Amino acid sequence: MNTRIYLFTGFLDSGKSSFIIDTITTTDFCNNEKTLLIISEQGEKEYNQEDIESFNCDLVYIHKEDEFNLEFLTELKNKYHPTQVLMEVNGMFNVDHLIECEKPEGWDVVQVLTTINAKTFALYIQNMRSLLYQHVVHSDLLIFNRIDDSIKKSFLRNNIKAINSTCQIIYEKEDGTVNTLEDDELPFDIQQDYINVLDHDFGLFCMDALDHPDKYNHKKVTLRGKFIGRDKQLEDGFVLGRLAMVCCEEDTSLIGMVCEHPAAKQLIPNEWVEVTGTIDVQYDPDINGNFCLLKVDDLKVIPPLKNEYVTFD
Repeated sequence: MNTRIYLFTGFLDSGKSSFIIDTITTTDFCNNEKTLLIISEQGEKEYNQEDIESFNCDLVYIHKEDEFNLEFLTELKNKYHPTQVLMEVNGMFNVDHLIECEKPEGWDVVQVLTTINAKTFALYIQNMRSLLYQHVVHSDLLIFNRIDDSIKKSFLRNNIKAINSTCQIIYEKEDGTVNTLEDDELPFDIQQDYINVLDHDFGLFCMDALDHPDKYNHKKVTLRGKFIGRDKQLEDGFVLGRLAMVCCEEDTSLIGMVCEHPAAKQLIPNEWVEVTGTIDVQYDPDINGNFCLLKVDDLKVIPPLKNEYVTFD
């Protein structure tokens, strides 16, 4: 029998327990399943054992990361015979270990779900980036909760996308309703035909163009960045990019845009250039979707920027 493991990651009081309780009690997630809930952290939201068990879900508590091992999981398999396992992960645990450790045959981590308190996110980015990174880098779905009007969702999204570009992000207001990212939160006017992307907005622009390429079709754009290398598919194609710190200076992620210009053959890797051109949205079968190709009219070499790294302030 195969057993699916779902990891719920996030720091203390990020809303993990509430998310798990809602998943068990207000959806059909546990229908026709034998569920086991492993709890490794006691947050402000307490579990009502009687309520949880009424959904054919058993509760098990652990206190140390090294308890999550083959011997322990085998004991759980033989005692509870679960078809699915939910684990509330202590925010200080190493998620890599939980994913990679040896497990009983047929037991596999199938999804990582992360909750983040939007009001404390900036603090974690500044002071606990490496811990936050190991939660986010594996996440399939991330929920920012406690969103209010003072919080820039573009700041939240782009810091996450720099770590994990494929992660699905949901924004929740304090009342639990889902919010969206609006165009008017961008630092440039998307309604204009020409966008001069300021250096500190490079990451925001490229991330939004990646997520919503169609709205940039036929826009004229000026960008400044490094020549990263030639594109493998386009004869005159190259990647203009910059690096974003995702964990530390030794651990960075490339953010950039595919450009096209005959001078690509003459550029030197890591040479700084300024390009102006028009975006042409094209279909890429490898990603099964559209992407922005900047067809460059004007290209010139420029001095290196003072701040090499992309930020999302």
